[in-house]
Amino acid sequence: MKRITILLTICLWCIGTALAAASGSILGNVYPPNTERGMYIAKGEAGAGVMWNMSAPPNRKSAERAEIWLIERSINFIALPYASVQKWYQEKVIPADQPIYHAIADDKGNFSFKDVPAADYYIVILGPHGEEITQNLSEKMSRDEFLKRLPHTDEFELFMVGMRTCLVQKITLHSGQTLKIRPGLI
Repeated sequence: MKRITILLTICLWCIGTALAAASGSILGNVYPPNTERGMYIAKGEAGAGVMWNMSAPPNRKSAERAEIWLIERSINFIALPYASVQKWYQEKVIPADQPIYHAIADDKGNFSFKDVPAADYYIVILGPHGEEITQNLSEKMSRDEFLKRLPHTDEFELFMVGMRTCLVQKITLHSGQTLKIRPGLI
């Protein structure tokens, strides 16, 4: 009986180790404005303008943070019910059993996703403000590809992005890997 218990314990440990190795972590940093007095470019129906909040305290960090979404590239968005997509876009409720992960950057711009399955992902950075960003060709192509796959893209851009910047990058996470990324300025 003792041998069977030991054998079962070893088998369970091996299974647990194999499952743990099939996941990895993603660590990153976005670049928030230095203080609340930072300059922001805002766009609206009447055009665009530059804002500089001079009434904000000079050396205090903004309380608003970047949102980061990690979305597996193989997700079948077409199979998601309309109501689930709406809850995701409007209330940030991730559809059940979908490979979609969410994080909010800390006050230094750091974020992490731990123990996520090894896969190909879109990492979507939604900045806290509407400032312009420069995107390289790869980022622009990734964003265009991602938006074409989303259901109800116009609603995604209205509810999730709104007046904020949206940067999309494609990444690949391998089993047991800790991937460190530094997305563009937001």
